[in-house]
Amino acid sequence: MSKKLKIYVAGPMSGLPNLNWEAFDAKEKQLRADGWDVVNPAAMDRDAGIEPDQVGEYDYEEAASRDVEALRSCDAIYLMSGFQFSKGACWERALARHWGLKRYYEIPREDHERNSR
Repeated sequence: MSKKLKIYVAGPMSGLPNLNWEAFDAKEKQLRADGWDVVNPAAMDRDAGIEPDQVGEYDYEEAASRDVEALRSCDAIYLMSGFQFSKGACWERALARHWGLKRYYEIPREDHERNSR
């Protein structure tokens, strides 16, 4: 029996209504239906008791550290539309690339994966 591959969902949150949790939850549902074990940062935020309307009290550095640790346990990353406008998602993409994780894009663009080494 083979183990399910684990994928991390990355995308924009800050500045979006309800921290864009609906988009993260919809993507999680789709990826689970496709057979993935999904790591959803929006779900981790809810589990941590974060309220979207009280984001000023939210410790970004603590959450980013938690997210990096979660990403480290994954086989792949899924980058949602607009990820390139999110500081956190850009860091997560860079780490995924550095660690050799498979990268999937909601909106494929050739320049996302050109070799720049």
